[in-house]
Amino acid sequence: MSGARILLTAGAGRLGALVVRALEARDDVATVVAVDERPPGVPFARAEFVRLGRDAAGLGRVVAGTAPDVVVDLRAAAALAPLDPAALSAHAPTTRALADAIAAPESPVRRVVAVGSLHRYGWDARLPAFLREDTPVPPPRSAGLAAPLAAVEDALATAAAARPGVGLALLRLADPVGPAGAGVLAAADRLPLLPTILGFDPPLQVVGEDDAARAVAHVAGGGLDGTFLVAADGTLALSEALAALGRAHAPVLPPWGAGLLAGLLARAGLPAAPELAGQLLRGRGVDARRLKATGFAYRATTREALTTAATARRDRRRLGSATAAGGLGTGEPYVAEVEAFLRSSPAARAAPAPAVTPAEPDVGALPEDALLPLLPSLEPAALTALRAHEAAGPGRPRVLAAIDGLLRRG
Repeated sequence: MSGARILLTAGAGRLGALVVRALEARDDVATVVAVDERPPGVPFARAEFVRLGRDAAGLGRVVAGTAPDVVVDLRAAAALAPLDPAALSAHAPTTRALADAIAAPESPVRRVVAVGSLHRYGWDARLPAFLREDTPVPPPRSAGLAAPLAAVEDALATAAAARPGVGLALLRLADPVGPAGAGVLAAADRLPLLPTILGFDPPLQVVGEDDAARAVAHVAGGGLDGTFLVAADGTLALSEALAALGRAHAPVLPPWGAGLLAGLLARAGLPAAPELAGQLLRGRGVDARRLKATGFAYRATTREALTTAATARRDRRRLGSATAAGGLGTGEPYVAEVEAFLRSSPAARAAPAPAVTPAEPDVGALPEDALLPLLPSLEPAALTALRAHEAAGPGRPRVLAAIDGLLRRG
Protein backbone atom coordinates (compact mmCIF):
# COMPACT_ATOMS: atom_id res chain seq x y z
CA MET A 1 0.00 0.00 0.00
CA SER A 2 1.52 3.35 -1.06
CA GLY A 3 0.93 6.50 0.89
CA ALA A 4 2.27 8.57 3.75
CA ARG A 5 3.88 7.08 6.83
CA ILE A 6 2.68 9.16 9.77
CA LEU A 7 3.89 9.33 13.38
CA LEU A 8 1.36 10.93 15.75
CA THR A 9 2.15 12.14 19.26
CA ALA A 10 -0.44 12.25 22.08
CA GLY A 11 -2.24 9.32 20.47
CA ALA A 12 -3.71 7.95 23.69
CA GLY A 13 -6.22 10.71 24.44
CA ARG A 14 -9.65 11.25 23.00
CA LEU A 15 -8.55 13.77 20.37
CA GLY A 16 -5.61 11.52 19.47
CA ALA A 17 -7.90 8.53 18.97
CA LEU A 18 -10.18 10.59 16.74
CA VAL A 19 -7.23 11.74 14.62
CA VAL A 20 -5.99 8.14 14.34
CA ARG A 21 -9.44 7.05 13.16
CA ALA A 22 -9.53 9.86 10.57
CA LEU A 23 -6.06 8.94 9.30
CA GLU A 24 -6.97 5.25 9.11
CA ALA A 25 -9.88 6.13 6.83
CA ARG A 26 -7.67 7.90 4.26
CA ASP A 27 -6.40 6.08 1.18
CA ASP A 28 -3.37 8.37 0.98
CA VAL A 29 -2.08 7.21 4.39
CA ALA A 30 -0.26 3.88 4.43
CA THR A 31 0.98 3.65 8.02
CA VAL A 32 -0.01 5.33 11.28
CA VAL A 33 2.11 4.95 14.42
CA ALA A 34 0.71 6.64 17.53
CA VAL A 35 2.91 7.31 20.56
CA ASP A 36 2.15 8.47 24.08
CA GLU A 37 3.31 7.99 27.64
CA ARG A 38 0.07 6.21 28.60
CA PRO A 39 -1.94 3.53 26.81
CA PRO A 40 -4.92 4.49 24.64
CA GLY A 41 -8.46 4.01 25.88
CA VAL A 42 -9.55 1.86 22.90
CA PRO A 43 -7.79 -0.39 20.34
CA PHE A 44 -7.00 0.98 16.90
CA ALA A 45 -8.10 -0.53 13.59
CA ARG A 46 -4.82 -0.62 11.66
CA ALA A 47 -2.64 1.92 13.46
CA GLU A 48 0.18 0.76 15.73
CA PHE A 49 0.74 2.12 19.22
CA VAL A 50 4.06 2.56 21.04
CA ARG A 51 4.15 3.51 24.70
CA LEU A 52 7.04 5.85 25.47
CA GLY A 53 8.95 6.18 28.71
CA ARG A 54 8.78 9.19 30.96
CA ASP A 55 9.67 12.48 29.22
CA ALA A 56 9.30 10.70 25.87
CA ALA A 57 12.16 8.29 26.49
CA GLY A 58 12.67 6.23 23.34
CA LEU A 59 11.03 8.74 20.98
CA GLY A 60 14.17 9.20 18.89
CA ARG A 61 14.50 5.44 18.41
CA VAL A 62 10.83 5.19 17.38
CA VAL A 63 11.30 7.93 14.77
CA ALA A 64 14.42 6.23 13.42
CA GLY A 65 12.83 2.78 13.47
CA THR A 66 9.49 3.66 11.87
CA ALA A 67 10.91 6.15 9.33
CA PRO A 68 7.84 8.41 9.13
CA ASP A 69 7.45 10.85 6.26
CA VAL A 70 5.19 13.05 8.40
CA VAL A 71 5.24 13.84 12.12
CA VAL A 72 1.97 15.14 13.55
CA ASP A 73 2.50 16.71 16.97
CA LEU A 74 -0.86 16.78 18.72
CA ARG A 75 0.44 17.33 22.25
CA ALA A 76 -0.41 21.01 22.57
CA ALA A 77 -4.00 20.63 21.40
CA ALA A 78 -4.52 17.49 23.50
CA ALA A 79 -3.09 19.10 26.64
CA LEU A 80 -5.47 22.07 26.45
CA ALA A 81 -8.46 20.08 27.75
CA PRO A 82 -7.68 20.99 31.40
CA LEU A 83 -6.68 24.55 30.34
CA ASP A 84 -3.52 24.26 32.42
CA PRO A 85 -0.41 26.18 31.29
CA ALA A 86 1.69 24.02 33.61
CA ALA A 87 0.50 20.88 31.80
CA LEU A 88 1.67 22.38 28.52
CA SER A 89 5.01 23.47 29.95
CA ALA A 90 5.57 19.96 31.31
CA HIS A 91 5.89 18.78 27.71
CA ALA A 92 9.18 20.68 27.28
CA PRO A 93 11.39 17.53 27.42
CA THR A 94 9.19 15.83 24.81
CA THR A 95 9.36 18.94 22.61
CA ARG A 96 13.16 18.88 22.75
CA ALA A 97 13.30 15.15 21.97
CA LEU A 98 10.91 15.52 19.04
CA ALA A 99 12.71 18.56 17.65
CA ASP A 100 16.05 16.74 17.86
CA ALA A 101 14.63 13.72 16.03
CA ILE A 102 13.25 15.96 13.25
CA ALA A 103 16.40 18.07 12.88
CA ALA A 104 18.87 15.15 12.86
CA PRO A 105 20.74 14.99 9.52
CA GLU A 106 19.70 11.36 8.97
CA SER A 107 16.05 11.98 9.91
CA PRO A 108 13.46 10.51 7.50
CA VAL A 109 10.89 13.21 8.33
CA ARG A 110 9.88 15.35 5.36
CA ARG A 111 6.92 17.23 6.83
CA VAL A 112 5.93 18.44 10.30
CA VAL A 113 2.35 19.20 11.31
CA ALA A 114 2.12 21.13 14.60
CA VAL A 115 -1.40 21.17 16.04
CA GLY A 116 -2.02 23.92 18.55
CA SER A 117 -4.80 26.29 19.52
CA LEU A 118 -6.25 29.72 18.87
CA HIS A 119 -5.27 30.46 22.47
CA ARG A 120 -1.86 31.11 20.87
CA TYR A 121 -3.19 34.63 20.10
CA GLY A 122 -4.16 35.40 23.69
CA TRP A 123 -6.87 37.98 24.33
CA ASP A 124 -5.19 41.27 23.58
CA ALA A 125 -7.75 44.06 23.20
CA ARG A 126 -6.05 45.16 19.94
CA LEU A 127 -6.79 41.89 18.15
CA PRO A 128 -9.44 42.11 15.41
CA ALA A 129 -12.94 40.75 15.93
CA PHE A 130 -12.21 37.95 13.42
CA LEU A 131 -8.86 36.17 13.33
CA ARG A 132 -7.26 35.18 10.04
CA GLU A 133 -4.07 33.34 9.19
CA ASP A 134 -2.36 36.65 8.43
CA THR A 135 -3.36 38.22 11.77
CA PRO A 136 -0.12 39.14 13.59
CA VAL A 137 0.36 37.07 16.73
CA PRO A 138 0.95 39.31 19.77
CA PRO A 139 4.01 38.53 21.91
CA PRO A 140 2.90 36.01 24.54
CA ARG A 141 2.58 37.09 28.13
CA SER A 142 4.53 35.17 30.77
CA ALA A 143 1.30 33.83 32.29
CA GLY A 144 -1.41 32.00 30.39
CA LEU A 145 -1.56 29.53 27.54
CA ALA A 146 0.01 31.58 24.74
CA ALA A 147 3.62 31.27 25.97
CA PRO A 148 3.81 27.44 26.19
CA LEU A 149 1.89 27.14 22.91
CA ALA A 150 4.43 29.48 21.28
CA ALA A 151 7.30 27.41 22.70
CA VAL A 152 6.02 24.24 21.01
CA GLU A 153 5.37 25.96 17.66
CA ASP A 154 8.73 27.74 17.65
CA ALA A 155 10.70 24.60 18.53
CA LEU A 156 9.10 22.56 15.75
CA ALA A 157 9.45 25.38 13.21
CA THR A 158 13.15 25.70 14.07
CA ALA A 159 13.63 21.94 13.72
CA ALA A 160 11.89 21.88 10.35
CA ALA A 161 13.95 24.84 9.09
CA ALA A 162 17.18 23.09 10.10
CA ARG A 163 16.88 20.67 7.18
CA PRO A 164 16.24 21.85 3.60
CA GLY A 165 13.05 20.62 2.03
CA VAL A 166 11.17 19.84 5.26
CA GLY A 167 7.65 21.28 5.10
CA LEU A 168 5.78 22.76 8.06
CA ALA A 169 2.05 23.14 8.73
CA LEU A 170 0.68 24.99 11.75
CA LEU A 171 -2.91 24.25 12.74
CA ARG A 172 -4.56 26.42 15.38
CA LEU A 173 -7.81 24.93 16.57
CA ALA A 174 -10.79 26.71 18.04
CA ASP A 175 -11.91 25.06 21.28
CA PRO A 176 -13.03 21.52 20.30
CA VAL A 177 -16.35 20.43 21.77
CA GLY A 178 -17.61 16.92 22.41
CA PRO A 179 -18.71 15.04 25.51
CA ALA A 180 -16.45 17.41 27.47
CA GLY A 181 -16.23 21.14 26.98
CA ALA A 182 -13.15 23.23 26.24
CA GLY A 183 -12.21 26.83 26.89
CA VAL A 184 -14.91 28.87 28.56
CA LEU A 185 -17.30 25.93 28.18
CA ALA A 186 -14.95 23.86 30.35
CA ALA A 187 -15.23 26.60 32.98
CA ALA A 188 -19.01 26.33 32.78
CA ASP A 189 -18.70 22.59 33.38
CA ARG A 190 -16.67 23.15 36.54
CA LEU A 191 -18.98 25.72 38.12
CA PRO A 192 -22.62 25.33 39.15
CA LEU A 193 -23.23 28.89 37.91
CA LEU A 194 -20.80 30.69 35.59
CA PRO A 195 -20.50 34.38 36.48
CA THR A 196 -20.41 36.53 33.36
CA ILE A 197 -19.96 40.24 32.75
CA LEU A 198 -23.01 42.47 32.83
CA GLY A 199 -23.85 43.90 29.42
CA PHE A 200 -21.44 41.60 27.54
CA ASP A 201 -22.54 38.60 25.49
CA PRO A 202 -19.35 37.91 23.51
CA PRO A 203 -19.26 35.85 20.30
CA LEU A 204 -18.10 32.25 20.55
CA GLN A 205 -16.88 30.00 17.75
CA VAL A 206 -15.89 26.38 18.35
CA VAL A 207 -15.18 23.26 16.29
CA GLY A 208 -16.70 19.82 16.70
CA GLU A 209 -14.06 17.36 17.85
CA ASP A 210 -14.69 15.07 14.85
CA ASP A 211 -14.17 18.00 12.47
CA ALA A 212 -11.02 18.99 14.35
CA ALA A 213 -9.64 15.46 13.92
CA ARG A 214 -10.61 15.36 10.23
CA ALA A 215 -8.92 18.73 9.66
CA VAL A 216 -5.67 17.41 11.14
CA ALA A 217 -5.89 14.29 8.95
CA HIS A 218 -6.72 16.42 5.88
CA VAL A 219 -3.58 18.55 6.30
CA ALA A 220 -1.33 15.63 7.30
CA GLY A 221 -2.46 13.27 4.56
CA GLY A 222 -2.95 15.93 1.90
CA GLY A 223 0.59 17.31 1.98
CA LEU A 224 -0.46 20.87 2.90
CA ASP A 225 1.98 23.39 4.36
CA GLY A 226 1.38 26.79 5.92
CA THR A 227 -0.83 28.11 8.71
CA PHE A 228 -4.48 27.10 8.98
CA LEU A 229 -7.12 28.23 11.48
CA VAL A 230 -9.68 25.54 12.26
CA ALA A 231 -13.17 26.62 13.37
CA ALA A 232 -16.70 25.66 12.41
CA ASP A 233 -18.89 28.05 10.46
CA GLY A 234 -20.96 30.53 12.43
CA THR A 235 -20.63 32.29 15.76
CA LEU A 236 -23.03 32.20 18.68
CA ALA A 237 -23.45 34.56 21.57
CA LEU A 238 -22.03 33.05 24.74
CA SER A 239 -25.49 32.90 26.30
CA GLU A 240 -26.77 30.88 23.32
CA ALA A 241 -23.85 28.45 23.54
CA LEU A 242 -24.36 27.91 27.28
CA ALA A 243 -28.09 27.41 26.76
CA ALA A 244 -27.40 24.79 24.07
CA LEU A 245 -25.29 22.86 26.58
CA GLY A 246 -27.75 23.30 29.41
CA ARG A 247 -25.30 25.33 31.53
CA ALA A 248 -26.41 28.23 33.71
CA HIS A 249 -24.76 31.65 33.88
CA ALA A 250 -25.36 34.86 35.76
CA PRO A 251 -24.41 38.27 34.30
CA VAL A 252 -23.51 39.82 37.65
CA LEU A 253 -19.99 41.29 37.23
CA PRO A 254 -19.35 44.87 36.12
CA PRO A 255 -17.27 45.46 32.97
CA TRP A 256 -14.29 46.40 35.15
CA GLY A 257 -14.66 43.14 37.06
CA ALA A 258 -12.55 40.94 34.75
CA GLY A 259 -9.88 40.69 37.44
CA LEU A 260 -12.48 39.62 39.98
CA LEU A 261 -13.77 37.04 37.52
CA ALA A 262 -10.24 35.69 37.02
CA GLY A 263 -9.93 35.30 40.79
CA LEU A 264 -13.23 33.43 41.02
CA LEU A 265 -12.22 31.07 38.23
CA ALA A 266 -8.80 30.47 39.77
CA ARG A 267 -10.39 29.57 43.13
CA ALA A 268 -12.60 27.11 41.24
CA GLY A 269 -9.48 25.27 40.11
CA LEU A 270 -9.20 26.71 36.59
CA PRO A 271 -5.52 27.63 36.14
CA ALA A 272 -6.04 29.51 32.86
CA ALA A 273 -8.33 31.99 34.61
CA PRO A 274 -6.90 35.17 32.97
CA GLU A 275 -7.49 33.71 29.50
CA LEU A 276 -11.02 32.65 30.38
CA ALA A 277 -11.76 36.09 31.76
CA GLY A 278 -10.58 37.61 28.46
CA GLN A 279 -12.78 35.18 26.55
CA LEU A 280 -15.80 36.18 28.63
CA LEU A 281 -15.06 39.87 28.18
CA ARG A 282 -14.18 39.99 24.47
CA GLY A 283 -14.88 36.77 22.60
CA ARG A 284 -13.94 36.53 18.94
CA GLY A 285 -14.73 34.97 15.60
CA VAL A 286 -12.53 33.07 13.18
CA ASP A 287 -12.23 33.35 9.41
CA ALA A 288 -11.49 29.71 8.54
CA ARG A 289 -11.94 29.95 4.77
CA ARG A 290 -8.31 29.15 3.95
CA LEU A 291 -8.63 25.53 5.06
CA LYS A 292 -11.95 25.23 3.21
CA ALA A 293 -10.24 26.54 0.08
CA THR A 294 -8.05 23.40 0.07
CA GLY A 295 -11.17 21.23 -0.27
CA PHE A 296 -11.97 20.61 3.39
CA ALA A 297 -15.65 20.74 4.41
CA TYR A 298 -16.85 21.01 7.98
CA ARG A 299 -19.69 18.65 8.80
CA ALA A 300 -21.05 20.74 11.68
CA THR A 301 -21.54 24.45 12.30
CA THR A 302 -20.81 25.94 15.71
CA ARG A 303 -24.48 25.52 16.66
CA GLU A 304 -24.60 21.93 15.38
CA ALA A 305 -21.37 21.03 17.18
CA LEU A 306 -22.78 22.31 20.46
CA THR A 307 -26.09 20.51 19.90
CA THR A 308 -24.25 17.24 19.20
CA ALA A 309 -22.13 17.75 22.32
CA ALA A 310 -25.24 18.34 24.43
CA THR A 311 -26.79 15.09 23.14
CA ALA A 312 -23.58 13.17 23.91
CA ARG A 313 -23.56 14.55 27.44
CA ARG A 314 -27.17 13.55 28.05
CA ASP A 315 -26.42 10.04 26.75
CA ARG A 316 -23.36 9.77 28.98
CA ARG A 317 -25.32 10.79 32.06
CA ARG A 318 -28.11 8.35 31.22
CA LEU A 319 -25.96 5.37 30.23
CA GLY A 320 -22.93 5.97 32.41
CA SER A 321 -19.77 4.04 31.67
CA ALA A 322 -21.41 2.17 28.78
CA THR A 323 -20.56 5.16 26.62
CA ALA A 324 -17.07 5.71 28.01
CA ALA A 325 -15.52 5.11 24.63
CA GLY A 326 -17.63 7.94 23.25
CA GLY A 327 -18.12 6.33 19.87
CA LEU A 328 -14.40 5.64 19.45
CA GLY A 329 -14.71 1.88 19.24
CA THR A 330 -16.34 -1.16 20.80
CA GLY A 331 -15.78 0.07 24.33
CA GLU A 332 -13.22 -2.69 25.00
CA PRO A 333 -10.10 -1.27 26.67
CA TYR A 334 -6.71 -1.30 25.02
CA VAL A 335 -4.48 -4.02 26.51
CA ALA A 336 -0.94 -4.03 25.11
CA GLU A 337 -0.39 -7.76 25.55
CA VAL A 338 -3.68 -8.64 23.84
CA GLU A 339 -2.92 -6.31 20.93
CA ALA A 340 0.58 -7.77 20.50
CA PHE A 341 -0.76 -11.34 20.56
CA LEU A 342 -3.60 -10.76 18.09
CA ARG A 343 -1.42 -8.80 15.65
CA SER A 344 1.72 -10.97 15.63
CA SER A 345 1.22 -14.44 17.13
CA PRO A 346 1.01 -17.34 14.65
CA ALA A 347 -1.56 -18.90 17.00
CA ALA A 348 -3.99 -16.03 16.51
CA ARG A 349 -6.59 -16.53 13.80
CA ALA A 350 -6.77 -13.77 11.21
CA ALA A 351 -9.79 -11.77 12.28
CA PRO A 352 -11.34 -8.98 10.25
CA ALA A 353 -10.03 -5.61 11.28
CA PRO A 354 -12.44 -3.30 13.12
CA ALA A 355 -14.60 -1.41 10.68
CA VAL A 356 -13.26 1.93 9.56
CA THR A 357 -15.79 4.40 8.26
CA PRO A 358 -14.60 5.56 4.83
CA ALA A 359 -13.79 9.21 4.60
CA GLU A 360 -16.54 11.20 2.94
CA PRO A 361 -15.34 13.34 0.06
CA ASP A 362 -15.15 17.04 0.84
CA VAL A 363 -16.80 18.86 -2.06
CA GLY A 364 -17.66 22.44 -2.87
CA ALA A 365 -16.75 23.89 0.50
CA LEU A 366 -16.70 27.45 -0.89
CA PRO A 367 -18.65 29.16 -3.68
CA GLU A 368 -16.57 30.23 -6.65
CA ASP A 369 -16.73 33.97 -5.91
CA ALA A 370 -15.55 33.37 -2.32
CA LEU A 371 -12.81 30.93 -3.33
CA LEU A 372 -11.08 32.92 -6.09
CA PRO A 373 -9.84 35.82 -3.87
CA LEU A 374 -8.27 33.30 -1.45
CA LEU A 375 -6.21 31.42 -4.03
CA PRO A 376 -3.20 33.81 -4.07
CA SER A 377 -2.70 33.22 -0.33
CA LEU A 378 -2.20 29.45 -0.74
CA GLU A 379 1.15 27.67 -0.93
CA PRO A 380 1.96 25.74 -4.15
CA ALA A 381 1.39 22.40 -2.40
CA ALA A 382 -2.05 23.54 -1.25
CA LEU A 383 -2.87 24.82 -4.74
CA THR A 384 -1.84 21.49 -6.26
CA ALA A 385 -4.02 19.57 -3.80
CA LEU A 386 -6.94 21.94 -4.40
CA ARG A 387 -6.60 21.57 -8.18
CA ALA A 388 -6.80 17.79 -7.93
CA HIS A 389 -9.87 18.13 -5.69
CA GLU A 390 -11.53 20.64 -8.03
CA ALA A 391 -10.80 18.57 -11.14
CA ALA A 392 -12.27 15.44 -9.53
CA GLY A 393 -15.29 17.27 -8.10
CA PRO A 394 -16.94 20.55 -9.11
CA GLY A 395 -14.56 21.13 -12.06
CA ARG A 396 -15.28 24.88 -12.28
CA PRO A 397 -13.35 26.34 -15.27
CA ARG A 398 -12.62 29.72 -13.64
CA VAL A 399 -11.22 28.08 -10.52
CA LEU A 400 -9.06 25.64 -12.48
CA ALA A 401 -7.75 28.43 -14.73
CA ALA A 402 -6.91 30.65 -11.74
CA ILE A 403 -5.05 27.81 -9.99
CA ASP A 404 -3.13 26.94 -13.15
CA GLY A 405 -2.08 30.55 -13.58
CA LEU A 406 -0.81 30.82 -10.00
CA LEU A 407 1.09 27.52 -10.30
CA ARG A 408 2.77 28.70 -13.52
CA ARG A 409 3.84 31.97 -11.91
CA GLY A 410 5.01 30.12 -8.76
